[in-house]
Amino acid sequence: MNPTVRSAFQAAASVLNGARSHGPKSAEGKATSSLNAIRFGFTAAHLLLPGEDPAAYEAFLDSWFSALVPTTMPEATSVAQLADTAWKLERLSRVENGRMLARLEEEVEKTDEGKTLALSRRALEMVGALAMTVEAIPSPPKDFDRTSAFLSGVDQVVRELREVPGLPMAVVEPLAFALDAAQENGETEQLDAASYENLGNMANVVKGALAVKLAEEEAALGPVRERLAAEVLLLEDADLKKLERHRRTLETTMERQLGIFHQLRAEMANTTTENTSETQALRVKLRLVK
Repeated sequence: MNPTVRSAFQAAASVLNGARSHGPKSAEGKATSSLNAIRFGFTAAHLLLPGEDPAAYEAFLDSWFSALVPTTMPEATSVAQLADTAWKLERLSRVENGRMLARLEEEVEKTDEGKTLALSRRALEMVGALAMTVEAIPSPPKDFDRTSAFLSGVDQVVRELREVPGLPMAVVEPLAFALDAAQENGETEQLDAASYENLGNMANVVKGALAVKLAEEEAALGPVRERLAAEVLLLEDADLKKLERHRRTLETTMERQLGIFHQLRAEMANTTTENTSETQALRVKLRLVK
């Protein structure tokens, strides 16, 4: 068998048998994982984290300069520090919201509706992998071992489908019948192209039915999420407690920085006047530093 086709069959068998990742393997994945050490960037040395938009930060900083109009370098530096702290607070809010949503989904997954949705989603992934395999590799495997592995994978899909609550057996049985016919052929000879193609066709039928079922279950989870949302706010969560401590630290820092700015503004009141062009010049100087 062509090495490329062999690899594709092996990969498909892994998917159909429920293989799961155990952590990042790629360089990109490892780099993303390593960001955990940055502690969300609230105290990190680098202001912008990977994925944050430098242009958005520049616009954010510009808005602070436009609002407070510093006219001396000390005032401009103070405004930049205030903007940096405010940027970190906005990041913190995004992380808090993300954690709250994740906590909500954890609670949703514990409900009967959530468990049913998880089974439907897993079944859809498996039957989708089967359909994709047959579509991507139009010819059946050429030897007994790979044929056996492929059919075992299909059998696993059928067994998973029969465990999905609310999925009519009339949807599952055509795929089961196609598997029975393919297994009869595979025991005595190479799996024929017609049986192989029929498995793919039946998988696509089940895939369509599961997609509709999954959409209905997702819609039904709306009221469940609404009911649990208020309860989640009252749950103990170590991550949210850490985030709240970071928020208090940043708010204290911002209050102190704002006090310094007002002190500088008061001291300079008798010696300087607000000048928009001068403010822009100071902003440009600080842009080179940031």
